[in-house]
Amino acid sequence: MKYNITTALSSLKPKAEWTLRGDEYSGLEWLDSSQTKPTETEVNSKIAELDNAEPMRLLRIERDNRIAKT
Repeated sequence: MKYNITTALSSLKPKAEWTLRGDEYSGLEWLDSSQTKPTETEVNSKIAELDNAEPMRLLRIERDNRIAKT
């Protein structure tokens, strides 16, 4: 799975209100007055973090499936 700005925002600022036009940071309109808008660098860092963690996430799913079968 390749992560994107939507998954990064949901991870960085859970329950925040925002809208995204397209798939670029420039299309992000921040609507939440209770949370600050993350910077483009923060969003890109979170995307990289999620992408890097993906192999372990998949491995845990496989492990859990095998444990459930035993």
